[in-house]
Amino acid sequence: MSRSSGAISIRAVWAIPAVALITLGLGTWGWLSYRIDFADALYRAIGLFDNNNDTYGEGAGLHDWRFRVGRFAGLAVVFSTALLALGTLLQQRVSTTLARRMKQSVVVIGDDPLATTAFEDARSAGRSVLWLGAEAFGAADLRTIALPWPPQDRAQSVREHARGADHVLIAHPDDAEALTIARAARSAAKDAQITVLMRDVRLAEDAGATLNEAKTRVLSQAAVAARALAVADPPFLIARERRHPRIHALIIGFGQTGQAIARDLIVNCRTTYLALPRITVIDPQAKSLEGVLRVRAPEIDACAESLFIEGEISGRAVHPDPTKIARAIAEAGPLTLAYVCLATDVDALSAAAMLQSLLRSIDLDPPPIFVRVRELDTIAPAGEGRQGLDALRPFGDLAAILAASEFLSEAPDAAARAFNEAYRTSLTPEQRADPNNRSARSWDALDETYRQANRDAVAHVPAKLASAGVDPDRWRRGGGLPRLGPGERVFRNEAELEALAELEHERWLSQRRMDGWRWSDGPTKNETRRLHPSLVPYDQLSDDVKEYDRVYVRQTQAACGEGD
Repeated sequence: MSRSSGAISIRAVWAIPAVALITLGLGTWGWLSYRIDFADALYRAIGLFDNNNDTYGEGAGLHDWRFRVGRFAGLAVVFSTALLALGTLLQQRVSTTLARRMKQSVVVIGDDPLATTAFEDARSAGRSVLWLGAEAFGAADLRTIALPWPPQDRAQSVREHARGADHVLIAHPDDAEALTIARAARSAAKDAQITVLMRDVRLAEDAGATLNEAKTRVLSQAAVAARALAVADPPFLIARERRHPRIHALIIGFGQTGQAIARDLIVNCRTTYLALPRITVIDPQAKSLEGVLRVRAPEIDACAESLFIEGEISGRAVHPDPTKIARAIAEAGPLTLAYVCLATDVDALSAAAMLQSLLRSIDLDPPPIFVRVRELDTIAPAGEGRQGLDALRPFGDLAAILAASEFLSEAPDAAARAFNEAYRTSLTPEQRADPNNRSARSWDALDETYRQANRDAVAHVPAKLASAGVDPDRWRRGGGLPRLGPGERVFRNEAELEALAELEHERWLSQRRMDGWRWSDGPTKNETRRLHPSLVPYDQLSDDVKEYDRVYVRQTQAACGEGD
């Protein structure tokens, strides 16, 4: 709802208690002048709100101007309050009824904090928007309506209100219920772009593959935040600028966001000029979380070096002993960057400030420190030469997650679509028409597995371009796929093609291993057990298998456009 209309409503509402105070003031003043004690005077003044009160039917109560004015003011308060209550009730009932019958361009569903920000974003974009799951009813006009969850079945309510929407965003704290809501929304809004923002990274991936719909995108908040951060501040560039032989990342807090950052570092930040990344984790449950990770990714040691330290860095405690932490970090080589990913902004800022002090005390070259905050204004963006909290780099605020999710876009995943189309263009008409070539289908006809493969390939494009020596200013501009300039190419000869193909294979290896795949000496892959014979170094592959990696590099060249 607009701020201007909200301000007018607030001023109108506050007029009622203001007039009520005037009424009490006049009544109390009047009776005090007749030598009535204060308590009795105030009690009699309250009677001004009752038009049938006998106190004001004779004598001073009838003739004193203060009482006569007070009676009219009290009457105005009573009638205004009744009319306001009736108007609010009618507005809510009318708005709720019309919301079921009118088409809203954007429907936001859920009571996650992201839903609040999404509602405001859609309103600011000039869209008609309905929010189902708001904390309280609100309606500035019939284009902007917020409704609490109704007492009846929520799925049925979603079907009633999402009917005909162009865009649906689902941000619900219960991931399981979010899936139920997504199915209900799809049944009501057949052609809508539906974006589901879940909390659990792994569940979001599995849910997307299960729903398998081109216009239903299931994303995790943590993965979106991690990818947006890597795009804005590529770790492989920071490592190059600091002349580090590899990315060494310190992660404070290994919840959903910390895990998403680790995966993005391992899969999407591999380059030809950096060794395997090193990830150091400090978390009170580090050992338990390491166990979970190793069950999900048994071959993680082939993707990255990792050290899990069971401890805490915060304003409340620093353990284990700082010297042990310093030794563990120093033994892994120079620290490239640090991420603080805790549950609340207060805890994150406290931990980041303590980390700054700790790094100073152990004489480590201070790296950039990125802090996950939900509200961007909590800390100012870091600038040159800033100190203390102003030197921290915020990421993952609600507005940034929503922007990166593209929930208002008419055609999200534009870069992945372009990448897929570049691949299809490289095929012969017979190959594109082959019904068994599932990866050659148009975007909307692809299985979600292949759509995700295109998104993953696009996520690694910056690392390929950095490896190819393309100017970072070229590919760090805006979103979508970068366009190569005059004379720029991803590769110029067969040797460069082969080096990038090997890099692509390393990315694929990391991705598969992080998804739980293992090597097998069988002749073909086993989807059920996640076994694959190609999980070996590039030089051990047959030339036919190597060609798959070369195709990805050629696709990158085609998708980014060859320099003139």
